[in-house]
Amino acid sequence: MLNSFRFGFLGLVFAASLVSPAQAISDKYRDLSARLVADAEQELLLQKAEAADSLLNLALTADPGNARAFLLKGKAQTELGNKDEGLRLVSVGLEIEPGDTEGLRLKGEYAAGLGQIEEAETALSRLRTMCDAPCAAADELSQLIDKVRDTQKD
Repeated sequence: MLNSFRFGFLGLVFAASLVSPAQAISDKYRDLSARLVADAEQELLLQKAEAADSLLNLALTADPGNARAFLLKGKAQTELGNKDEGLRLVSVGLEIEPGDTEGLRLKGEYAAGLGQIEEAETALSRLRTMCDAPCAAADELSQLIDKVRDTQKD
């Protein structure tokens, strides 16, 4: 019995040692990821979504917890025509950083574009709670949702 306890305890220590290093991301990788995200933002401004997407893949490899990289990758994927994937990636970014107002706006916009009115309204509601009044982004998203809702009625 003592041996089984010893092996169980050693097994837990070994498992913990495997998990800890995998979760720790060095500052160098975070900095690299941030620089790649900044470069990807420039590519998106130049309407080079494919180049931005490649940079964002690298940014997420360096730091898989980079919420901004997920949001921008969602934007790049949407611009490349992968609208469902764009919405999914923006949603992942919002899981990491739930209060990101740009992410909430994008999620609402992409969900509305896909006809997912309830999801768009949920994003709008969260955006309104995060924005200071007046909130142009929330007002624009509300108008977009109304427009999509009217189109669906026809």
